[in-house]
Amino acid sequence: MSLFRKPKKIQRRVFCADDDEDGDPEPPPPPIISQKKENKPIKNTPLLSFADEEDDGEVFKVKKSSQSKRLAKRREKEKRRVPDGDINKYDNNITEETPETEDAEEKQKSKKKVTLEGLILSGREALAADGAGDISDDDAEEEDEDSRGFHRYRAESVRAALAQPGHIPDAALIHAARKTRQQARELGDFVPIQSEATPGSRLIRDDGSGDDEDEDGRIQVRGLELPSDKPKRGTAAAASEEELDSEADEWEEQQMQKAMPAITDITDEGNVELNPFAVAPPQPCLTEAPAHLRSLVGPGRAPPSTAQELLDALKTRVEELRQERASTARQREEWRERLLRAARVREARAARRPRLAAAYRRAQAARGYITDLVECLDEKMPQLEALEARALAMHRRRCEFLVERRRADVRDQAQDVLALSARPGAAKPVESEEKTRRAAEREGRRRARRLRREAGAAAAGAPPAHRDGDSSDDSLPPAERQHFAHEAEAIRRMSAGLFADALAAWRGVRGVCARAARWRRRQPALYSDAYVADCLPRLLAPYVRHELILWNPLADEDNEDYEKMDWYKCLMMYGVRSEKLSSDSDESSDDEDAEVPVLSEDAIREDPDLFLVPTIVNKVVLPKVTELVEQAWDPMSVRACVRLRRVLERGASLPGAAGGGGGAGAGTAGGGGALRRLAAAARARLQAALNADVFLPALPPQVVEGAGGVFWRRCLGAGVRLLRAALALCAPPPTLNADALVLSLIETLCCAAGAAPGPQMAAAAAALAETLPRAGTLRAAALQRVARLAQLALSRLHSDNPLHLKALEQARGVLAEARAAE
Repeated sequence: MSLFRKPKKIQRRVFCADDDEDGDPEPPPPPIISQKKENKPIKNTPLLSFADEEDDGEVFKVKKSSQSKRLAKRREKEKRRVPDGDINKYDNNITEETPETEDAEEKQKSKKKVTLEGLILSGREALAADGAGDISDDDAEEEDEDSRGFHRYRAESVRAALAQPGHIPDAALIHAARKTRQQARELGDFVPIQSEATPGSRLIRDDGSGDDEDEDGRIQVRGLELPSDKPKRGTAAAASEEELDSEADEWEEQQMQKAMPAITDITDEGNVELNPFAVAPPQPCLTEAPAHLRSLVGPGRAPPSTAQELLDALKTRVEELRQERASTARQREEWRERLLRAARVREARAARRPRLAAAYRRAQAARGYITDLVECLDEKMPQLEALEARALAMHRRRCEFLVERRRADVRDQAQDVLALSARPGAAKPVESEEKTRRAAEREGRRRARRLRREAGAAAAGAPPAHRDGDSSDDSLPPAERQHFAHEAEAIRRMSAGLFADALAAWRGVRGVCARAARWRRRQPALYSDAYVADCLPRLLAPYVRHELILWNPLADEDNEDYEKMDWYKCLMMYGVRSEKLSSDSDESSDDEDAEVPVLSEDAIREDPDLFLVPTIVNKVVLPKVTELVEQAWDPMSVRACVRLRRVLERGASLPGAAGGGGGAGAGTAGGGGALRRLAAAARARLQAALNADVFLPALPPQVVEGAGGVFWRRCLGAGVRLLRAALALCAPPPTLNADALVLSLIETLCCAAGAAPGPQMAAAAAALAETLPRAGTLRAAALQRVARLAQLALSRLHSDNPLHLKALEQARGVLAEARAAE
């Protein structure tokens, strides 16, 4: 033990059986650094380089030991030997790069080698494998080294001894193994296990987590680096230095290429390389001389050569300057006037600013009011339309009840009369309880009407003049009358509460008209620019419809004349008399005391609201009447026809209602479109009544002269009553245009009356002639047809029969009227 030096306790890694990681090599012992400084040769530096700063320091050289020299000689011997073709087959960690010159000069020689590729070894076997690659048959080296006094222990023998399975190493063998490993580290022959993952092994993380000594595993030995590989490592290091030099040159070239575009931009020449600092500065821009310092002579003329020419040129210049001065003075005065005028305009506009601000506030207030009004109407319109539909359904139910009752009475009476004309012994129709009840109610209504007529005649002091069938059976039974009254009261109550939650200015026609009249009086320009006159009918229409919910001009009740209603009076006085509401507290005192405008014909003609009332009538009243005519009008009621005629006459008198006039109100009032729709609805209802309600049966003479004569006369009276209704609507002005309908009705009645006996025929002709208008083309055409009926009656009458005397007089009178009309 005294022959060996004391081993140093260097902290190094111990091989462990962890196959997930490869240990890093232990650092070699610090080299011996020579402190001698040598003279460095002067190195030529390139143009762009930073290497001069790195080479200014001291150069340290490592002093080689004697052992290193001996190992260098050993490597030279190994180079001279012919290497085996597979000498480095087991090395998977270092890439071989053998120069081509050595491969061409040396011959390869086979060598006995232990291949450890893909073999997993334990610790001792790994130590043995470390020297397995160096086993050779060369004994000359061993003798040479022994002769030089080199250590007797060899790495090959130590590793072979440790690799024997089942052999327990003694202390000397362990110490020899330690010394062998220490010698390898000192000589630089110890190659650490690479951390690269081999094929088939697990991945090893790069964050150093594979150094955990707590994990169990085995080291996978692929191959170990031999001392013979040191020349190859030197060649690789030289190659890396050449790569660094080439990278430095390439970096310098790149920097020069980057600098070239900047030089090109400065010189504006892409072909010639110039120094950017040698570019000439740009020429300074010289401004033109002022007009008063310009040359005395014009371009292309010679300068003055004598004193006189110079004097003339100066005089000319002085005259030019005087003219320019005068022009400048005039411009100065003009600009001064413009400035003064602009100042006056600014002052005037500043004075108008308060008034315009007030007008703007009033316009905003008007806009807000109109917006609130539109929102209010949008909210109330669904309820208003529902009430209108409910009221219309109530009127339609009443009209349908009366029409169906009248037609049922006619059917019942016709069955009774036809039963009288049946042959003796024929089966009589079965009397039902419903038919008996209708007959009793019918007779009761007739008696009530007769009593009313007698009472009226007694009050007038004249005998009652009545003809069978002239009266209209419009009275309702108590149950229907009570239901109608309750429904009307419910609609009236709901209508009263429709606008109850609105303020006075939004509640009705009067409030809206008062606010609009205030705008018209105080802000005429705003009233005109905002088109209030054009929008006012649409704003007032919902309120007028609200007041006309229960209005029915064709019925006996709730038929008030619309010209006497409050909304009509308010609209007629709009713009003439100012209405003041409690909400108009912001109105000034001068507006409160404003005088009523003086009315004149010119003022009325220029009034923008001149057609306000006609427009409301065309847009609201006439459509309302049209709905009532279509669904709640009975043409057999003469009173309803007379009321309808009154409405038609007023509608026809509106401006532009005739449709042919070209007055100023033709387009404003609607052009008579609503009136034409009303007339068309009336004609349709008259045609339906002619087809369904005109009934004049052909009965035998004995029945007509007997018990069936009363029914026949009542049917004739119903037809004459319908003719009176149609003629009432056809009277001038010819709004209805129902002349053809009237002539068709007269033809139907004459044909039905032609089957009756002579006296009844003459009575029918006389009744039709009395119903016709007193003049007009319609009377002449109708009398011609009635005259033929009278002529037929004369042929069936006998002058010697006292019962025919009255009929003869009636027939002769009709013929005389027809001849007079021709």
